[in-house]
This record gives sequence, C-alpha cells and structure tokens, in this order.
Amino acid sequence: MATFAAILYAGNMIRVVFLFLAALGASVALSGDDTLPDGHPALARLPARMVWAWERPEDLRWLPPDVGVAYVASSIMLQGEDALVRPRTAALYLPEHAAVVPVLHVDVSWRKPPKLTDKQQERIVRELLRVAQRGNRRVVQLDFEVRRSQRPFLGKVMADIRRRLPPNVALSMTALASWCLDDPWLPAAHADEVVPMAFRMGGDGQALRNRLDGSGFTRPYCRGAMGHATDEPLVRSYAPRNYYFSPKPWTAERWLAVQSRSPS
Repeated sequence: MATFAAILYAGNMIRVVFLFLAALGASVALSGDDTLPDGHPALARLPARMVWAWERPEDLRWLPPDVGVAYVASSIMLQGEDALVRPRTAALYLPEHAAVVPVLHVDVSWRKPPKLTDKQQERIVRELLRVAQRGNRRVVQLDFEVRRSQRPFLGKVMADIRRRLPPNVALSMTALASWCLDDPWLPAAHADEVVPMAFRMGGDGQALRNRLDGSGFTRPYCRGAMGHATDEPLVRSYAPRNYYFSPKPWTAERWLAVQSRSPS
C-alpha cells in the first residue's frame, strides 16, 4: 500500500497508473469469461416471448398482448472508412399494448472490408443511442455481423456503448450459438442480456441442437434468452425469454404454428 500511495503522489506517474488499469480492464473485458451484471430492471418488464421484425413491411396488430416486438429501427453498413446508416423505411404496424425494443443491425462489407476506425465506432454508438429512444421499455438491442478478425472492434463498440448508455436503459446483444458454447470470446459484461441465436448454426447445426436440447447453453450469461427461427427445428429452451425470427412476413397463422412446435 505504501508503494501504491507513493505512486499516487508522484505527479506524472498517476497517468501511467490509470493507463495501466484501463488496459488491464479492457483485457479482462475481452476475455469472454465475464458474467452478466445483476438483472437490469428494464429487462424484467419485457415479455417472455418476443418476435423479431426485420427490415420489411410488417403488420403485427394481431399479436397477443403477452408478446413483444424487437424491430430493426436502423441498419449500418461498414465498408472501407464509411459507416453508411440506413434508418428503417419499411412500414411497421403494432398493437398499442406491445412492448417495443428497437434493434440496430450492423453489417460489414465483404467486397470492401471496413477499416474499423474510431469514426466508424463513433457512428455506431451514436446511432444506437438515437434508436434507443424509439422503444417503450428502456431496452435497446445490438445485432452486429462480425468476422473473427473484427471481434476486438465489436468489443470496443460494446464497451463504448456501456459507458455512454444511460444506466436506466438495458443493452441486449445477439450472439452466435458458438459464442455461448465452445468459442466464448464475447465481452458479456458490457451487455445486460445476451441472446444466442439457436439457428443458422452451419454444418454442425444438428449436433449443436442435440447438445442444446440436452442442457442448453453452458455459459451463464447466455442462459437468460434464446433466439429461434420459424423455418428450422426449434431447440428446447431453458431460457426465461425467447425471441423468434421469421424469414417471411409474420402472420397470426405463422406465429401459432411456431408456438405449436415449441418443445415442452
């Protein structure tokens, strides 16, 4: 303690200490071993079932009162040094009672890989803060398509969002199923909810489904929610909240069909 106190009083050395601690914190955050913080009160006000409304016209006025909507409010394409923002233009009709969560979808160009600059990071964070105001439950969701080499950038974006998002607003984060099983790199401590997508799981999809049907996701921070798709076999869910994606526009019939297929 005496040595540490001496450093604190060493004037310019204070900056060194702070930089060291910041770097250490960033390293820990990116380790993927973090657990989520205690349950955010805003998440407690979300329904147990949510539908994803993608960037297309959707009329969801038929939704039951106990089903919420996470809708794509804006999209960003990262390419080169650009971050091209495309706010939602597709019509979306919702029942007055629905719990609404805005989603920011971020994609990366394959033809013109992004530079992942500070300006691109700032654009993503500012757009997420903007769309966060579009919901009615103080929850915002980030859906970020990322390659393995771009993971550190996503970690920086999540950390920046955590610093700047009002504390009364919860951050939900989608994740590939593998990130919650054998590839646990996600800096989960920066999110209040992680939603592993138990669909589009590639060539090992059936083997992963068998594992998930048995015990669910192994990482504690991935056990609060799960994502499903209407056009794939549904995985048994041990999560208290489930999100449902449809590659086609939602209808009441499609919703009833997917619910009838849910494993008990």
